[in-house]
Amino acid sequence: MMLLHRDDERARLDKALRACSDGTAQLVLVEGAPGCGKTRFLQYAADLAAGRGLTVLRAAADPGARREDHALLRRLAACLTGDLPRTPPAPDETAAGFAALLRTACANGPVLLCVDDLQHADRASLAELLRLTHTLHEAPLLTVLAQSPYHRTDGFGLHTELLRHQGFVRIPLGRLDAAGTAELARFWGTPVPDDAIASLHALSGGNPLLIRALLAETDTPAGRPGWPEPEPGGPFTEAFATCVQRCGPAARRLAAALAVLGPQADTQRAARLARLGADAAARAGHALDAAGLVTGARLRHPAAESAVLGMLSSEQRRSMHRNAARVLHHALAEPVLVAGQLLAAGAATHTWEIQALRDAARQEPFSPADPDGAPTFLRLARSGCPDEPTRLRITLQLAAHTWRLHPAAAHHLLDEPQTALRAGQLSCADAGWLARLLAAQGRIEEADEVLARAAGDVRPPRDSVPSRPHAQCPVTHERPTAPVTRAAALWLSAGAREDVPAAERLLSDTPLTPATYESLARALRTLVQHRPQRAVTWCGRLGEEISARNAPGWQAAFAAAHAESLLRLGDLAGARREATGALEHLAGRGGPFLLAPLALLVQALTEQGEYATAALHLHPTLPGEPYSTVHALAFLRARGRHHLATGRPQAALEEFLEAGRAAGRWATDQPELLPWRTDAAEALLLLGRPGEAQALVADQLALPAATGARVRGVTLRLSAATAEPRRRVELLGNAVDELRDYGDRLELARALADLGSALRLNGEGARAGTITRRAWQLAGDCGAVPLRERIRPVDGPERAERPVRSRDAARLSGSEERVAALAAQGHTNREIAVKLFVSPSTVERHLTCVYRKLGISRRQDLPSDLRTRTFEQAGH
Repeated sequence: MMLLHRDDERARLDKALRACSDGTAQLVLVEGAPGCGKTRFLQYAADLAAGRGLTVLRAAADPGARREDHALLRRLAACLTGDLPRTPPAPDETAAGFAALLRTACANGPVLLCVDDLQHADRASLAELLRLTHTLHEAPLLTVLAQSPYHRTDGFGLHTELLRHQGFVRIPLGRLDAAGTAELARFWGTPVPDDAIASLHALSGGNPLLIRALLAETDTPAGRPGWPEPEPGGPFTEAFATCVQRCGPAARRLAAALAVLGPQADTQRAARLARLGADAAARAGHALDAAGLVTGARLRHPAAESAVLGMLSSEQRRSMHRNAARVLHHALAEPVLVAGQLLAAGAATHTWEIQALRDAARQEPFSPADPDGAPTFLRLARSGCPDEPTRLRITLQLAAHTWRLHPAAAHHLLDEPQTALRAGQLSCADAGWLARLLAAQGRIEEADEVLARAAGDVRPPRDSVPSRPHAQCPVTHERPTAPVTRAAALWLSAGAREDVPAAERLLSDTPLTPATYESLARALRTLVQHRPQRAVTWCGRLGEEISARNAPGWQAAFAAAHAESLLRLGDLAGARREATGALEHLAGRGGPFLLAPLALLVQALTEQGEYATAALHLHPTLPGEPYSTVHALAFLRARGRHHLATGRPQAALEEFLEAGRAAGRWATDQPELLPWRTDAAEALLLLGRPGEAQALVADQLALPAATGARVRGVTLRLSAATAEPRRRVELLGNAVDELRDYGDRLELARALADLGSALRLNGEGARAGTITRRAWQLAGDCGAVPLRERIRPVDGPERAERPVRSRDAARLSGSEERVAALAAQGHTNREIAVKLFVSPSTVERHLTCVYRKLGISRRQDLPSDLRTRTFEQAGH
């Protein structure tokens, strides 16, 4: 047979064979790690000796017969007699009989005696073999013994005994280098590209058995990216496990410790986990290294780690993982590393284990290997925690982490702490934590109850919003007199436009984690209410940041905020798209939070005129009491807007008033959040009750929180509906200014349409036509089909669609463009002069230049693109 890349070793063996043939006894010890070719070398020696006419005796020690005296000698004797005796003879007879057979064989000619796996030889056989090698030192006997290094042989002092033999030769069989790896690959007929040889050698460690195993996994490695890559459960992993098994018990334990520790393994940690002393661990490490199974303190490949772990029973693996957690804990490793081992063990009951899991959950939860890590850590801690107060705290921590994955599950997790609070089993600090989590979920009334109980007020909780709003609701015009409760303040965003810069700074400077999520969400709500264009930008950034993370709850929340921002800007198609995306993220896990994106979708569909599609979402089936959270307010409003658009003002009024009552009970009656008064006023106007409508509008205008441009714009528009004609134009003009500043194109279209109607009633037909066309165009830009059909410019829509030529627009100066844009929006010269702080004559002069540059002769011919561009700048 061939023996590749072993020139020196073959030369030593050949020299020993020649000496034996010349009548001089020789003793060869072949040492090599498992897989490095000892058995193949002995086969080569046997073939070579047989070819030269030597008598060959060959046997391998059986580890299963290690306690059976003279088992190896009987195997060797069978090579001469042709059979093993059925009944083992007495020990003295076996030794004497084999010695006699061997002397007879040597008298007839040179003899090769090969013993493989000497480390497994029984003590009696090994002692007799050593005695015979010394006794027959003048006989033509070549004894070749093969064993794995780093194995103790029952305290024999084997090497010392062998060194006493005058013909002793030691032949170490080491691992192959890269050249040897390439030669072996060529011999086996597998074409391995030069650039893959280094990878093949690195993965196999130069172990011939592992090289062969990798080559056996594919016949055509050429052209396969990433080759070699071991197959799970394939030849490589099986061969790797075999090599580990043959390295001895201590090496097996050390390899298992390395596999369990994985990237966190080092020499000391592995030795502690394997429960090996320093010397024993060093020998075991050398054995693994000699076989090419490790690189540093790591097994060579994750597939190798899996193979070693597969050698353990399930109970052994769990026990080792738990012990590994203890080792890492004592080594002051990161809590997430300790928690990972506890998770693999599936058990945690000790105080330090529970704390490690909780500490790990507080760290960055977005591990690529386990994006669900933090909640999983906390669920394990919760299941094994014997201390009830600590268990409740873990439940609160779990609820905070679960929100990003499963809002519905996070909702239900807070039920147990609430029950404990009512039973007096929750500490004051934990009650505050519970209140914050309830408020973050929009459960304002429940949060208020928690805070009240924590303060010693045990008044019964108020009724939550019923699942079916009351059929008959009297209209009331009372302003909210109760201050915003602490619970409501935990959810409400800042109410002033001056807080926008602070909100943006918070979004810029704060990383997104479970601990910061609610603060960032409140900052984002501030932008949604006061600067929706900036909110759109931030929603996009946050959405991109978590797109690769497993955080469907957060993705849904940011998508819903994005949808609301777009809806406030009049982008109905965009709002519909983002709301649909939010619902997809929440599929099967939304709970009451599902009402938030659902409300936005219903509103967008309603404004687009897709009433039938919107109606499909008006009565969602949700578990529990879905109308008990603040998200129900927007949904009740959306359902009312749908009723209003489909000619059911009484049903709409009931929805709006129910939302208003709930907002009042929860101290969240903020017109920027829920303008239920103006919604109800619209319904009352359709019902022919203008007095009540005007009272509601007046109430809203007088509210301290009704200072936002959008709220004031909508309120002024509805206030104009019951005002006398001349006053109506003034109110609508102010409404247009407010809505233009805010950037809501849809509400601006409504206000412009009403302003056009009011001007026409006042006899200003030309100006009314210009403004009505502008409203019609804006409604079309928003995709508000019903509103556009209702406006219908009297002189045809074609004039409103005349585009401006870019080269003409570029010729206008900044002052001329501002004047032209305001004129196109229907303002008189005097109104333009007041807005721009110039004289009316200056306005007239600028308009004359504009007409000349654009080639037109009147205001009605001003191109629409000027109006659009100026509006977009104002809405920023």
